[in-house]
Amino acid sequence: MRKRILWLVVSGLMALSLVITSCGQATAPTAPTAPTTPVTPVTPTTPTTPVEKEPVSPKAPKYGGTLFEVVRTDTSFTWDNVITQTSTPGVTLRETNDTLWAGDWTKGAAGGYGTNKTDWDGNTDIWEDKSGRIAESWELPKEIVGNSGTIIYHIRQGVRFALDPNSEASRLVGGREVTVDDVVFNLNQAITDPRAYIYRTNPELRSANITASDKRTVKVQVPWLGMQVAISRFGEYVQIVPPEVVKKYGNMSSWRVSVGSGPFILTDYVPGGLATLVRNPNYWMKDPIGPGKGNQLPYLDSIKFLILPDLSTQQAALRTGKIDELASISREDFQRLQQTTPELLWKKAYAQTTMSLGMNIYNAPFKDIRVRRALMMATDFEGIKQNLYGGDAQIITWPIAYAKAYAGAYLGLDDPEMPASVKELYSYNPEKAKRLLTEAGYPQGFKTFAYMQTLSEIVDYYSIIKDMWSKVGVNLELRPTETGPLTVISQGKTAEQMIYGIASGPPLAVLYQMQPIHGPGHNNISNVNDERVESVFPQIQNLAIIDPPAALQMHKELMKYVLDQAWVIPKLIPATYKMWWPWLKNYSGEGSVAYFNSCYRWLWIDQDMKKSMGR
Repeated sequence: MRKRILWLVVSGLMALSLVITSCGQATAPTAPTAPTTPVTPVTPTTPTTPVEKEPVSPKAPKYGGTLFEVVRTDTSFTWDNVITQTSTPGVTLRETNDTLWAGDWTKGAAGGYGTNKTDWDGNTDIWEDKSGRIAESWELPKEIVGNSGTIIYHIRQGVRFALDPNSEASRLVGGREVTVDDVVFNLNQAITDPRAYIYRTNPELRSANITASDKRTVKVQVPWLGMQVAISRFGEYVQIVPPEVVKKYGNMSSWRVSVGSGPFILTDYVPGGLATLVRNPNYWMKDPIGPGKGNQLPYLDSIKFLILPDLSTQQAALRTGKIDELASISREDFQRLQQTTPELLWKKAYAQTTMSLGMNIYNAPFKDIRVRRALMMATDFEGIKQNLYGGDAQIITWPIAYAKAYAGAYLGLDDPEMPASVKELYSYNPEKAKRLLTEAGYPQGFKTFAYMQTLSEIVDYYSIIKDMWSKVGVNLELRPTETGPLTVISQGKTAEQMIYGIASGPPLAVLYQMQPIHGPGHNNISNVNDERVESVFPQIQNLAIIDPPAALQMHKELMKYVLDQAWVIPKLIPATYKMWWPWLKNYSGEGSVAYFNSCYRWLWIDQDMKKSMGR
């Protein structure tokens, strides 16, 4: 049962290709037995993220040691930012190649010395929480003038490509300094090469004008329509690679031609086995905080990414110290690991990606808001939370889930500003649901169907919903559909009734861009095209650039209307856990340090402690 339920949440994550969402690799949660009877609802509170805090160590960091991590499949690896990269930079590429900027590690826990302004739980994109990588500083637009704007990056001096004498491609580059021409080449490649992910998914960036205005400055002019996306994509998604390697080999899709200026060098890859990275001795970055402040990074001698697709094997590796940390552990497995391995430190977290049940709101019966509201009231969200997830899950997960970095945009059920009409939707009330259906012309209910993935765990979850709805006369037929046809239906927007799919993702993808309620993308599973939303969308886009806190507030205000429309049936997000050995220092359970960036460069291993613990 445990392995079957494993895929309940991970299927949604894999649909977004978010295979890696933490410094460790995500391991999907399992769920206990489904509820059989509803419970009396109570008002949920806005989720928090408690931490089992690691004691601050006064020890100065030490160099050396190997970090052992786990990934599920070879698809976790990408070698370049054009041919192999998808929506997520692979775990190796983000270590071998730096971006222009990234998250400021010191604004999280930072080994006990940070400000804790954010928790770095997932993929966030708050401009004020950035620090420079290849770009030493930058200038973003401060006001809206005309139909376009300009981003200026000031390129850091002294950043050099790593030199691996055993690599022909690396010898070709010769450890030279990264230049403005390198940056211009890479940004232009991302928007002109049809194989590049940005080219394929962000057509609004294809007209960007990217030039070097002097030897240390890159200027990007882009239409206002694409400005917010440009800041996100160009700053932290494009990994800088040397143009001469691309020219010689045609592309960098082979791991053997990996060359970058990042903290580690890729030296070996065994398909289905592991990938090995070693320390770049000429990395430019210094430790910014704590006892190691001023030390050259990274501390680790190497990182080994082990490919372990089986959940039980992963957890066994953690228990025995064969890997140093593991993420996305279910509540059930977390409790078991606490009993078997009490030495492990831990942190609770919530995934930022959820799958929901979308409705064709332009077809009967779902074009009637009373029907949609009735289905919400016929769903015992609190019963699912208590009986399926042990009382620990987010209920409002659409169009965004709660995240500390975006708390200003989130409207929780316990928020004083939450309208009573929205609270009503999340309170189990089958009697009122029946009345609404009668008012809408369905006194005996109706039959409907929903396309969904064939995984039994998904079917099991929605069988719970099916049973709940049957009590108000709604007969839901579940139609498990293979991935290929399901993708065609989802992308073609041809679901006649309902479809299970991606309805919310990391806030950076759904907040400012409002993907679940705007545009033709796959996140908009109910194909919402609402006049009020469309009128607010450009305002949020503009504020996201020049006044992000105001954009968050405007989004929260819009949620009072959006949630009231009941455009999807959201799926709960259960709590999961990250666990790690105490010898892994400077780690506090961080996920991505902003937009798909790891924290490996700051970590160090207390090898004396590890030895004393018999590992």
